[in-house]
Amino acid sequence: MRVALMALTDDQGQQVRLGGRPVAWHQVQAALALGCERVVCLSESPGSTLAAIQREVEGRGAKFSAVANSRALSGLINTADTLFVFAPGILPDSEWLAQALGARAGIACLPAAGAVERGFERIDRDRAWGGVLSTRGDAVEALSLLPADADPIAGLLRVALQRGARCVEIPALWLDDGRWALLGDPAAARRVETGWQSRYMPAPSLGWPGEYLSHKLAMLVLPRLADSPAIAPGFAVGGVALAAGGSVAGYSGMTVPGLAMIAIGALVSSFGHRLRSLARAGAGEKAGTLLPMVRDAVVDLSLVAVAASPQQFAGWHAPFAALVLVAAMRLSQEETAPRFLRPVGDRILAVSVVAIAAAAGLFLPAVAGIALGGLAARIFWPASTKLTQV
Repeated sequence: MRVALMALTDDQGQQVRLGGRPVAWHQVQAALALGCERVVCLSESPGSTLAAIQREVEGRGAKFSAVANSRALSGLINTADTLFVFAPGILPDSEWLAQALGARAGIACLPAAGAVERGFERIDRDRAWGGVLSTRGDAVEALSLLPADADPIAGLLRVALQRGARCVEIPALWLDDGRWALLGDPAAARRVETGWQSRYMPAPSLGWPGEYLSHKLAMLVLPRLADSPAIAPGFAVGGVALAAGGSVAGYSGMTVPGLAMIAIGALVSSFGHRLRSLARAGAGEKAGTLLPMVRDAVVDLSLVAVAASPQQFAGWHAPFAALVLVAAMRLSQEETAPRFLRPVGDRILAVSVVAIAAAAGLFLPAVAGIALGGLAARIFWPASTKLTQV
């Protein structure tokens, strides 16, 4: 069995966070990427952070144990197990770990020059410990020879060094770009957060202003809601329901309120979807596409339903223009669409503009103008460079 050992202190668990998650949560992702079937957490007392980490581990199909001291480790880790040890505050690169330590035992090391000044522990003249090591499970037996108040993580490092474990070099440049970091305090986390975000949760292009806004809103509330797994899906589904409600209101003759509900619903649903994606950033999971597809379909149908209101629009002109606008929005989402046309595919923006026009009594001219302009640009304008919505 592969077992991961990490330590959760009050400072690390409650204060130092990255992407709304405690550092130990990111270590759990690295441990699961290594194929660990059990995660053992050293913690002096229970708390909300420990409970959140337990939910994450068990929700991913692994076993979780929390112990107060090293004396209990021998009952959880067998001599034949492979033990992966994570130092407190270490933010590792999961992909590199799986390749470097996934098959053979070893100690992740950094050049002492540059690493020691960042808080990494020197292990010899030229090298510093990178905060992660892999060793045999029988190493925990040596901890019984240490004083009761000794640090078990440091003790296991000494055992691995005494056994002559191989050193696996971490690229030194990763210290500069934050791909590998020691987050000992909130200031250290803030220094690496920008680079970390660009790798795991980049913001959408400004060509999608509504989606960009929902991303920024999700980033704003992420530190408070990341550990509440049910909230993000609630927003995502609730937004779709609000947009569907807007179709009913619009078809009943309340054009402006209905459009406003559709636009707000699209924003809320996008916010929920992005909040969920941001909260899972670094977990190695692909973002789901089903809910965004459902949201877009509901918004499109709701827009047509508003235009088909028999109380507000006589004849076929308004629903036909709405159908053409839906086609223009979908075509503008294609990778080869002109850059300047991308905002048309942003349903949050497009429906908001139509709602404002409807408030001024210009619903049909706005829908027809955006639709025809978008189709004309898509058909006659040269293909642009790829610009993908994140």
